[in-house]
Amino acid sequence: MAVPSDQFYHVPNSDLADAELAALGMCSYQTAYHMLTSANVQAGERVLVTGASGGVGTALVQLCRIIGAIPYALSQQEKAKSLLKLGAEAVLDRTDMNRFVDRLKAETGGKPLDAVMDLVGGAMTDHFIDAMIFDMNARSTYPRLSIAGASGGNISEILWTRIYLYQVQIFGVSHGTREEAGQLVSWIRRGDLKPVLHGAFRLSNLHRAETYFVNRGSDYLGKIVVVPDAQWQQHGQPFALETD
Repeated sequence: MAVPSDQFYHVPNSDLADAELAALGMCSYQTAYHMLTSANVQAGERVLVTGASGGVGTALVQLCRIIGAIPYALSQQEKAKSLLKLGAEAVLDRTDMNRFVDRLKAETGGKPLDAVMDLVGGAMTDHFIDAMIFDMNARSTYPRLSIAGASGGNISEILWTRIYLYQVQIFGVSHGTREEAGQLVSWIRRGDLKPVLHGAFRLSNLHRAETYFVNRGSDYLGKIVVVPDAQWQQHGQPFALETD
């Protein structure tokens, strides 16, 4: 397959193994970055990252820190330690949405979220809006909701009056721009962005990799990389999630 050369970037970072570099795949990181730029997230703003343990979520946590925003992660508590190490200010339990706003206030000092990067959707979306609008006097910008996933469900019940009365801005995101890709590669070259590689599978075991991903457990964080069999010993074995 031949593609234009300007669609490639050279990353001379000897600290990264090929599998780790693959885990920095532009699909996740560019989507994450475009979620932030679409919502015009600025340094110092409080940002909720939902679905924080996945590829886009872990990218968002890192990118918030790079641009100076403060990421609050929504995930399972078993992943809290890893997400805090990655850069999350605090980790809120997604399995218990009761009194979500109160629990968030305890972490933000009573301040509302400036923006939400939503990869979950479903019934949770209304809670996320609550977390941005409960004190409009404390805001200097509009509440912003960037959406790039619906792992919690494709349908959300939202009162439209809350959207227009509180001037909630909603952005749908599926990828990003070439300029954003260039910025991401610059951060990868400098080592500012770190790979979150959960593990690797052989290409011949692609179905097993898919099954593993669908049934992933509470220890899952980041990305799975699939390595061609001919390159397995060199590039896949050190990160193997399967036995020979």
